[in-house]
Amino acid sequence: MRRILFLLAFIVPLLALGAPARAGGWALTVMDPVPATSPDTTYTLGFWLLQHGTHPYEGSDLGEVALEFTDGKRSLRFPGVALKEPAHYAAAVSLPKGTWEVKGIQGWFEPYRIGTLTVPGQLRVAPAPREFRQMIANQSPQEHWGVIRPPSVPLGDVTPGVPPSRAATPTPVATPAAALAGGSPGETTTVAIVEQRSWWRPSYVVTALLGVAALAALAYRVRRR
Repeated sequence: MRRILFLLAFIVPLLALGAPARAGGWALTVMDPVPATSPDTTYTLGFWLLQHGTHPYEGSDLGEVALEFTDGKRSLRFPGVALKEPAHYAAAVSLPKGTWEVKGIQGWFEPYRIGTLTVPGQLRVAPAPREFRQMIANQSPQEHWGVIRPPSVPLGDVTPGVPPSRAATPTPVATPAAALAGGSPGETTTVAIVEQRSWWRPSYVVTALLGVAALAALAYRVRRR
């Protein structure tokens, strides 16, 4: 019995280390300048995934990074490719005519609503949630980039040093009033097959299985005595 308790005391911390730290984690996606778009034309769009709105992701195993466009009937997802600069990605995008809600797929962070793209037309960027802007204003300035850097997040009327009014929560993506003709409701098109976000990470699962196997082996030895 003592051996089992000792083994549990050793395994439980390992399981905790294997699970990704999520408490208080948030990020937002900031777009590089987006040109006026035409239907069924390929564009390469740059974007930045900023943890806490100011710096590159500090962990590992972030997961899927992409841009997703939804018109109320269909959802098109274009995977992001990491560029040279930290937190900088690019996605090749081609969209039919219509009005599309745009959001950033941010690995294990909640998806972030970027704004609305009209094709043909331009991207209308939505303001960041006030609690996000307040937390950005409260952070000390840090330097992570050189000449190539992400656009600044407009802070609006927030005041540095004021606590956020509430904890950071993801902003839901609204369904646009305009939608493309054709297609059945709820239809989703995945442009590229990418790893789906999941709370269960491989490192966590492997650690858990090893712990269970070790406990089973120890229990078997105790029974044979």
